[in-house]
Amino acid sequence: MAFSKLTRVLLYVIAGISILVILFFYAGPKTVNYDQLEMRVEEALNPVDLTPAAPLPAVDTTTQDSASVGEVAAVEPADQGGTGPMSSSELAIAASTINLKEHLSGWEYLVWFRTDIALVWAYVLIMITLLSSIVFPLINAFSNTRRLIRLVAVLAGSAVLLVVAYLLSSGTPIEIIGYTGTDNSDPGTLKMIDTGLFVTYMMFGVALASIIYAIISRAFK
Repeated sequence: MAFSKLTRVLLYVIAGISILVILFFYAGPKTVNYDQLEMRVEEALNPVDLTPAAPLPAVDTTTQDSASVGEVAAVEPADQGGTGPMSSSELAIAASTINLKEHLSGWEYLVWFRTDIALVWAYVLIMITLLSSIVFPLINAFSNTRRLIRLVAVLAGSAVLLVVAYLLSSGTPIEIIGYTGTDNSDPGTLKMIDTGLFVTYMMFGVALASIIYAIISRAFK
């Protein structure tokens, strides 16, 4: 009884945190001047180089005509100064090397990394789902001997299924008409693909057999 109450409380807590993360993801940018925030982040990650530019090389006008001198004057300044706006991928790389906490307030920092926060919480939810799908069945199985025997039987049957599928699989390269690449020549990869295919076929056969058995058993009851 106490375990069920604890589970209910945990579910409420997880649901509440999820709602807060969603609200923060969509409403967070509206609490700040996001355009200005982007400019400040870009300035922090791509500071302007204030060092004086190197002097332009002297041009000998006695041996060059006016057209060549104009080309030099047009090309040289373009090679000086900063690198211009950074792309999103360059911003992400720079953000990993520069501490934005020194340039932003705590709330602005959270708003800027709201996508990362949402992704981390999504990973946490995935881990919670995986653990609950494994732990709770194990708890129920160990509390009931009959369920434990069924669980062991299912695990043993799955292991046998995988072994049989692996033994039936082949690492022979696949001949594909018109394909000249090397992606279908790795024996290990091909063997794993064959194993997955055989497992799929076997599971389909088991599901079909169980459906037929259920129909026949009901007909004779």
